[in-house]
Amino acid sequence: MPAGTRGRPHLHEGHESAIFIQSGQVEVWHGEGLAEHVLLRAGDYIHIPADTPHMPVNTGAQDMVCLVARTDPDEQEGVRLLDLPVWLESRLGTLAVGRG
Repeated sequence: MPAGTRGRPHLHEGHESAIFIQSGQVEVWHGEGLAEHVLLRAGDYIHIPADTPHMPVNTGAQDMVCLVARTDPDEQEGVRLLDLPVWLESRLGTLAVGRG
């Protein structure tokens, strides 16, 4: 994930994700209304339960590389895009939207 970008808010219907950060850092906004927040750095891991809204944000100075494992072999089929909450949009400013 390039520095200065964010993903789109989304969830994976019926499938969980496990994410290991290999390099860089990423903020993950997650949970109902994306109200929960965690900062992950190289060596950190996060589990995203099935049907949990989440969005990665890279406000760091370097690209973030991660390893993602999902329980769905057709994982893009179960992706449901969500609206970005207005309160979070104003907080993130003009970050470019990338994949994720």
